[in-house]
Amino acid sequence: MVRILHCDDSTAFRALIRAELEGDDDLEIVAEAANVDAALDAAGRSRPDVVLLDLLDTDRDLVSELGAVAPGVRIVVLSGHPREYGERRRGGADAYVEKDAPIDELRATVLRVVGG
Repeated sequence: MVRILHCDDSTAFRALIRAELEGDDDLEIVAEAANVDAALDAAGRSRPDVVLLDLLDTDRDLVSELGAVAPGVRIVVLSGHPREYGERRRGGADAYVEKDAPIDELRATVLRVVGG
């Protein structure tokens, strides 16, 4: 089971992804966060395998910070920005998925980044 932390400032979008993945045999959302500080705290406490990370409006290098509090964590940027913009902003993240992509694409990406 792949343990996921979902960080997005939209409560509705976090609820949508949780509902889409509910009952999935391979993926489980173990924590959620609405901002950078909550994401870092949740990553340290829940030790996820993957963080689904919205491109929050921040100048911080959240990918590096997450790696420091949860060594080995994989980062999938999940953003509403166009792919070209998101690819430039994703930093050291392992993958990029647009928010409007089908849930099967998100699922396949998460499984790919953990080697599953």
